[in-house]
Amino acid sequence: MDLLQSWRAMVLLCLLLPGGRPSPCGVAISPEEPAVELGSSVVLNCTSSCGNYSQLGWEVSVQKMLAQGPGWVSLHIPSVSDWHLDLQCFGVFGKQRDIAVTTLHGYRLPLPQIDLGEEMVAGREARVACNVSSRLLPPGPLDLELTLTLSAGGRTLSTARGRPWLVHGFTARPEQDGQEVTCEALLHLGRRWVNASAAATLRVWAAPYGVNVSATPDPFAAGENLTVTCRVQGNPPPQLRWELPSNASLELRDGNATVAVRGAGRQHSGTYRCLAANRYGAGAARADVGFRGEVPAGSPRSPLVPVAVALAVVVALAAVAGLWYLSHARGWRPMQEGARPG
Repeated sequence: MDLLQSWRAMVLLCLLLPGGRPSPCGVAISPEEPAVELGSSVVLNCTSSCGNYSQLGWEVSVQKMLAQGPGWVSLHIPSVSDWHLDLQCFGVFGKQRDIAVTTLHGYRLPLPQIDLGEEMVAGREARVACNVSSRLLPPGPLDLELTLTLSAGGRTLSTARGRPWLVHGFTARPEQDGQEVTCEALLHLGRRWVNASAAATLRVWAAPYGVNVSATPDPFAAGENLTVTCRVQGNPPPQLRWELPSNASLELRDGNATVAVRGAGRQHSGTYRCLAANRYGAGAARADVGFRGEVPAGSPRSPLVPVAVALAVVVALAAVAGLWYLSHARGWRPMQEGARPG
């Protein structure tokens, strides 16, 4: 096989292989099917896949500005005013004319408005509403999705599609106070999604709950310092008051949450009842505190006690020593029953 035949065979092979045949010239638009907020500007590019074009241009019915370079021509629309605008880019390659078509979507997507309704109280029914002004949305059927999400764990509360409003009902809980709820709006425009979101903070009021009373030490001994504490939750913080077995020698601390007794006695034993209240309700709890009656080992004692004990021991030993001296040194004997004196 001579050189010419070999070259012809290679050309034929290239034409038969996938991708070996040269592709025809064409044009392409970038970005494809753009979404632009009304009133803003946009720039689109039309490019040629071949260098042997004789003409590149745009066909559009609005005010435009063109710029051109080797293999490309750009379209600048300074202010988009149409909800939908069909655009055409064309290229002429000898007798061939290639056209690329796209649609420009104009939109306005306002921030969602969140309505938390009336005040939320724990244990009662509550609602959260979200809406987007339909006057600012494109005409015709809406491809709009609204989603309500709670900040705690990113949990989705509710979703609605095809309408500009959403309402979610639930039973309010105390732990939801201070959590953030977010409403996100997703608007589908051709091949594009545009979104807007807003957030609001939940305020959940609660009657007193979780009321608990504890005492330290319990039981207590005479002379010990006694502390009784009331723990409670609620929003707003509940006001506390006590029903006590005795008002002697006590002090209220920590906004009435703690009863402190110095040198407690028997009169301080009994029932300690804590009463909690706010404008949404009331709650109560109690603790029965016992009395041991004696100071436990290791408790602080008066410094006079050891002195008195030592003095008593000394007196007892002196008395025993005196009796022993009288009975042995002077011959004294105790008188036997029935014996006569002298």
